[in-house]
Parts: sequence; structure tokens; C-alpha cells
Amino acid sequence: ALQRREAELTARVAELEKQLQVLVRGKEESAAAGARDRLENEVAQARKALYDHYRDMRGNNPVYRNLLSAGSSTPRLSQIQRELVGTNNMALIYFVGQSATYLAVLSDSEARLVILEVDQKTADALGIAPGPLTYEALNKVFLGDRGVLGKLASPQSVDQAIPTLAQLWRLLIPEAERKQLTSGDVGRLIVMPDGPLAMLPFEALVVERGDAPTYLLDAGPPVHYGPSATVMLNLRQRAGNASNSEAPVLSVGDPNYPRSGEPSSESTNEGIDSGTRYASLGGQLPRLPFTAWESSWVNDVFGKRGFGVERLIGEQATEANVRTQSAGRRYLHLACHGLADHAHGNLFGSLALTPGAAASVPADDGFLTLAEIYELDLRSCELTILSACNTNYGPQQRGEGVWTLSRGFLVAGSRRVVASNWVVDDQAAASVISYFASGIANAEEKQQPVDYAQSLNAAKKWVRQQEKWSSPYYWATFVLVGPN
Repeated sequence: ALQRREAELTARVAELEKQLQVLVRGKEESAAAGARDRLENEVAQARKALYDHYRDMRGNNPVYRNLLSAGSSTPRLSQIQRELVGTNNMALIYFVGQSATYLAVLSDSEARLVILEVDQKTADALGIAPGPLTYEALNKVFLGDRGVLGKLASPQSVDQAIPTLAQLWRLLIPEAERKQLTSGDVGRLIVMPDGPLAMLPFEALVVERGDAPTYLLDAGPPVHYGPSATVMLNLRQRAGNASNSEAPVLSVGDPNYPRSGEPSSESTNEGIDSGTRYASLGGQLPRLPFTAWESSWVNDVFGKRGFGVERLIGEQATEANVRTQSAGRRYLHLACHGLADHAHGNLFGSLALTPGAAASVPADDGFLTLAEIYELDLRSCELTILSACNTNYGPQQRGEGVWTLSRGFLVAGSRRVVASNWVVDDQAAASVISYFASGIANAEEKQQPVDYAQSLNAAKKWVRQQEKWSSPYYWATFVLVGPN
């Protein structure tokens, strides 16, 4: 009965979205204004009904409770230190509350809990009240009108973020840990953020300002992230299935978007979200031509080392093909537009692919939504690479963290995900991902354990060394979520 109800609600949303898409693409906009308003309201109501139904199902589903919920059994501290942190590494686990923010600092043998305090100088610089660091204060610093995340995500304003990133380096990480992280003695940094912190790439924190800022990327260890210690342990311990021996890599790129405009080598979809994907764009998305090159580079770096790669490019990059061909892959790479939805817990956030022959059917409409991502079979997948905008970005769900597209792939079975915190530059993203894939392929060829955090760190550093991409806007967006 629950599945039948879900199918009915999904079909209702799809039918209304189809009607809205046809209307928006029509030329009689003035005559259709009233009908458009009515349809937009009906779409919103239908989406809310499906979201409410799905939220209830998620609460009753053991997959979500046990795999990716902070509510499952809490591991012992010694287990976290031994199995998750390991030798010569550091974990920073944040707990952001209404009245205070706590930080647990862990090594393999030591642990301490710190209350993060805002001194008067920092308060004046950030425009917040002195005292314990609160959820409200962090939200203001990160997401306000002059929030640091908005500045980081724009090549025009990223330089304005540097003073705030320098203040956050001192505010979020105690002095002893700052010294340790820049000493060269820490092998890997594991960050488990909370609240607004989930959207901050710590590698972009400014360690020294000067004429040319020094970032944590430059001075610190490779970094990877996790929703919680429980989730990270579950992902680390998850038993994987055997992967496709003939073609363990699936690469998807350069989808064909209906009536798309001129190809774009820059980020032209800033502000796009799934809730306005038809209304604000008239059903159009710009092509991303560098994603075809990126897929070709991924094919080359794995192919030259004897790994079979299946590619879905252009007309073949359909939702239906991704759904059927992703099972059994060791590595999954998707280079396309990513759309976030802030209205319904990101349930309608999606990866934009090529609409299939049955585009009127939700399973092949070209939008692989978060709800549909959950249903993929990625039990063989060691890593999903989401070279798409906003795939590690989404609305905060109190008690559940931030439900992002990247987290959907973890639910589907992928052990780890590389995803983005903001709209990415097409060409810079292709360079990061191809360099990253090369590091993975080299380790696989030598039959060595893959150090995913180190490979991504090296890719970011290479891109940062290119003069035109030295700004963190170009390299900081990609983060590794999951165990190393």
C-alpha cells in the first residue's frame, strides 16, 4: 500500500511538472500567466504531499535509521579512535547547539572536548556576539546577506571571504590543534561537521593572510569528511560486492539538455534549484562541454592502466541508462548539472541528465532525484565522483544533518563520494577530477591501497598552482565524504 501510494504521488508530480514545462516553453506567456500560477501552486502541493509521504517512510525504514542516521547505536570512543582515526591522524567532531558549540578532538590515543568561545575581537570582525559560539551566530557568518559561503562560491567576491576564513581558522580550531595541523605531523584530518559547518571546505581556511594567503590546503594534511562517527564506521565496515571485472568504471558526461543554449565553459547555473528548474529556465540548461573532455580523460587514465571503462555521453547519458548500468561498478563518475531543492528537504534535488525516449515517465525524465538515487544499486561501488554543482549542498535537517545528493549515493551503497559545495567552474572541475582519477588509477595499477584523500589533495594543489585557478573558488568546492 505504501509503495502504491508513493507511485501515485510520484506520477502526480511528474504529470504536473510536464504540464508546467510545456506551458513555460510556450510563446503565449502573457495569456498563460494565470494558468502558470495555478500549475506552479499545484506542483508545489503535489511535491509537498510526496515529501511528507517519503519523510514518513524514511523514519520507518531501517536502512536510513541504521546506516545514515545519528540515532543508531553509538560506538565507543575507543572504537572510533582505533578504527576511524588511526595512527598520526586527527578527527574534529563538531556539535552545534542553540546555546553553544562543542568540539571533540580525537587522536588514536587522546581525546578532549572544547567549548568554542568567541572573543571580543573575533566578534567584532565577524559581526556576531561574544561568548559561546551558537548555531544562530554560525548561520549568520555562513549564510547571511554577507555570508562567507556566498562569497566563496563566486569568483567575483571570493577575495572578500579571506578575512572571514582567517577568523574561522582561529575560531573553529583551537591553538594547539592549529599548530599540530601545520607542523607536518598529522597524516590525515577527518572533519565531522554539524549545522552550517557541513557546507564549509576546511581546506579553504586561511592559515596566514599576508600578500598571498596560505590556506590549510597549502599547509595542512589531506582532509576528508563524514556525517557522523557512526556513519563513518558503518561505511568503513560495509561489505562490498564484487565489481564488474570487464568495465569496473562507469563515466557519464555532457548530457543533451532539451533546447539548451550555447555551450558554457563557465558556471552559468548559479541560483538554479530543482524547485524552479522549469519556471526560471524555461526548461533549459546550458551544455557543459568540458564534461565530455573530463569523461574522456577519466577513460584515458583508467584505460591506459588496463581498466575497462563504460561511457555514457550525450544522447546515451540518460537517467534510465545510469540506473541500469551503475550496478556492479567499482567507480562511478557523473559530470553534469546538479540541482538543489530547498523547499522539500532536497527530495527533489537532482542530477540533470539526458531525457530519455520515455521522458514523460519519472524514471527517465532526465532528473535523477535524491529519492531515485536512494534506489540505485551501488553495493560494489568504492567511490562515486559527482562532478556536478551543489552535490554536497542542501537544506539542514535538524537531527539528521544536511541531506545532500552525495549522501543519497552513500545510502545507495557507495562507500565514499567526492562532491561539490557550490556551483563549479566547468574547466577547473574537469582538471581536478582527471588529476584525482589519475592518482586512483596509479594506485590500482600497482595493487596498492588507494589513498583517496591524498589523491584529491594532490589534484587540488595542482589546480591551485595554475595562475587562473589559484582562488579557492576553483579548487575548494570538491570534498571527499566517507572513510579514506
